[in-house]
Amino acid sequence: MGLKFILKETFRTIRTSRLNFFLSAIVQALCLLIFLIFLTITINLLSLVRETYNRIEIYAFLKEKVSYPEVADKVFLIAGVKEVRYVSKDEALQELKEDLGEDAGILSDLDKNPLPNSIRIKLEPNYHSAQALKEIEKKLANIPGIREVWSGREVLSKLEKLLRIILVSDFGILIIIGIAVIFIIFQNIEAIYLQRRREIEIMRLVGANEYIISAPFYWQGFLQGILGGLLAFLTLAILAYFLSTTLLSFIFPAFPLLFLSLLIGAVLGISGSYTALSRIKETAK
Repeated sequence: MGLKFILKETFRTIRTSRLNFFLSAIVQALCLLIFLIFLTITINLLSLVRETYNRIEIYAFLKEKVSYPEVADKVFLIAGVKEVRYVSKDEALQELKEDLGEDAGILSDLDKNPLPNSIRIKLEPNYHSAQALKEIEKKLANIPGIREVWSGREVLSKLEKLLRIILVSDFGILIIIGIAVIFIIFQNIEAIYLQRRREIEIMRLVGANEYIISAPFYWQGFLQGILGGLLAFLTLAILAYFLSTTLLSFIFPAFPLLFLSLLIGAVLGISGSYTALSRIKETAK
């Protein structure tokens, strides 16, 4: 009796309890779908934070009658500064008009240009964090000739905080869902085992070992987990398709998510089978 017999027994067991098998797989799929949704949100938020890091630029506004060379050398001495660019008040006004587009006419009534000369500072990748920005802002503010510093650090800080919350949530949801899925499979395997108790006793009497008896139940848990993982991924893919039509920057790494969904489903399926069989053996003692 080898693999062929085990697979035959596995599919025979599934056929005799197909309703429970598919209902359990659907419930498992719904559980995994919740985790995959949170994971997809995390991936997109990570991408947003990374894009924000790449666009980080500190604006240092100069006092009147202060020239760029007076402050540039001191700015370059600050650790983390990669590039410094001077922007005159006329350039800044032109950029503002371009940003306003059709509303740029509101600036035509100005008697003089209210914008100050400024320098824009790009940082080294290792300094792309809210804490690093805070430290560099303090150092820039202490340089004579700079009257104000702005970097958008508050927005970045909120994004980083939100990302930490979602990462912790992902971990917590995975634990809760893992326990729930193992319990679902545990109940299903235990019920089927008890239904086939008489057959299993006969198999033991004719010399079947525990591996031959238990293997079909492990295969059933494995297949149920794979089916649940596949259904969860397909549902997520449909949701992602509709979201991608409205969100231009939406990220959906299909193959990694498919692999992860199947892997988690399979691991939880086998774990549920193991838990059920262990419980039955302990009860039988």
